[in-house]
Amino acid sequence: MARISNTAAYANINPVLTDYFVLTDKANNLATKTCTLQSLQTLFGLGDSQLSVSVPAASLHYLLTTPYELIASPGAGYVLVIKEIVCFMDAGPTPFDFANGAIPKLGTVDFNTIPQATLNSATDTVFNVGTKDNVTLPASTPLTLTSVANTATTNGNGTLYFNITYQTLKLASTF
Repeated sequence: MARISNTAAYANINPVLTDYFVLTDKANNLATKTCTLQSLQTLFGLGDSQLSVSVPAASLHYLLTTPYELIASPGAGYVLVIKEIVCFMDAGPTPFDFANGAIPKLGTVDFNTIPQATLNSATDTVFNVGTKDNVTLPASTPLTLTSVANTATTNGNGTLYFNITYQTLKLASTF
């Protein structure tokens, strides 16, 4: 077996939070297991995570009936604390025709609406969705994107990108 320092056998990478880490599980007869780097970060309470998400045109067309998951539910006993949301509409050759905007939601918590002008832009556009202060955060809830006011888009192409900064907090005595 090659040494870990052998970069010909084990290439160097710039890790992301969804990459895996190999460890030994003391509670299970020292079995070798994996976890994500994000799980280690959460375990040690090391602050914010940053995630980039792309929402393709096909998913934008169905926001009215199928909200798009931006961040998965953190699981039972955990809550997402959204620190910042910024989106970038990478306009395609045909602008979208949203009658209203779209809105990121954390359960019943609505963030600022992404305006129709941003979504329907014929040129690349950046919008700072921001954050939501002074609200009760629902546990075990994903962050989704949905259409506003029961209207959908039927035309258009392009991709809507999100850059989201957040924290996952464990709801326990170690809070």
